[in-house]
Amino acid sequence: MNKISNFVSVVSLIEGNYTEIEVYLKCLHEHLVSNFDDYEIVLIDQNSDDELTNNIETLLKVIPSVRYLKLAHGVHDDVALAAGMENAIGDFVVLHSEAEDPVDCICDLVKISRDGFDIVIGKSQQNQTLGYRFVRPLIRNLLKRIGYNVPRDATKLRCLSRRAVNAVTQSGRFHHQFYVRINNTGYPFAVFDYVQKNYSDRKRTLRRGLLQGLYLLVFNSTKPLRWMSGLGVFGSFLAFFFSLYSIVIHYFKDSVIEGWTTMILFTSLLFMIMFVILAFLGEYLGRLLDERNERSDYTVSFEKTSSVMLNENRENIASD
Repeated sequence: MNKISNFVSVVSLIEGNYTEIEVYLKCLHEHLVSNFDDYEIVLIDQNSDDELTNNIETLLKVIPSVRYLKLAHGVHDDVALAAGMENAIGDFVVLHSEAEDPVDCICDLVKISRDGFDIVIGKSQQNQTLGYRFVRPLIRNLLKRIGYNVPRDATKLRCLSRRAVNAVTQSGRFHHQFYVRINNTGYPFAVFDYVQKNYSDRKRTLRRGLLQGLYLLVFNSTKPLRWMSGLGVFGSFLAFFFSLYSIVIHYFKDSVIEGWTTMILFTSLLFMIMFVILAFLGEYLGRLLDERNERSDYTVSFEKTSSVMLNENRENIASD
């Protein structure tokens, strides 16, 4: 079988124990060395203990082309994956999960991307509760309003071409915006259907769907803040009309309690002013959040690489 000549980087987060990581790396190595002329495995570690870090050095001595990046502090998974993607050097970068994604899908992802699709999005059928099915259409409609359009049942599995990687890493900060940025690069994308590992043991619940939807809304766009600002303006109009209503009632009804009109008018005007102030504060806060913060999202504590190489004379040059 002819191997694919492109350089492929596989980025994965360390999620399990040492035994699981060892099995995963060996399977990953066998698949990559059988299908690609050149590759690298980028492991991102953000919260493991020193014992696991020391044990991984043993794997680096026997498994070639592994790069181990230890982050200085724990970050969100999106930021950790972005750190791996930014440090990857492959022509194609695959974001792969040891716990959820089968190893043998990597070759298929790269082949689809080589056919002209800069982004390949993994899609797998999910077990869902009744509550999750009920709220999913609402959450999807809200996410579309912030520009997050992904296929139904999309997973975290991705394959990106080099120009797609550059578009994501050069467009600013990653913090809580990683998958949204991948989706909004504007490059053509394809959907890859596959079956996740332990499919029957994993189920999407109402609580998980609400939390994930809220997370995507709040951390990926300032539109929800502006929606609340609009709600504040609407509330100020309601308070204003209610104050007018209290004045009209005062002149057309003789049974109005003395002082009621003045109290309602004063209270309504105060609420109107408060809602207007909150709306303006929300707009200015939205502008501040839109401003680019130059602080780094992550810090690499150290990097270790395999002491054995796939091919000492290899060159990352595709030839006819």
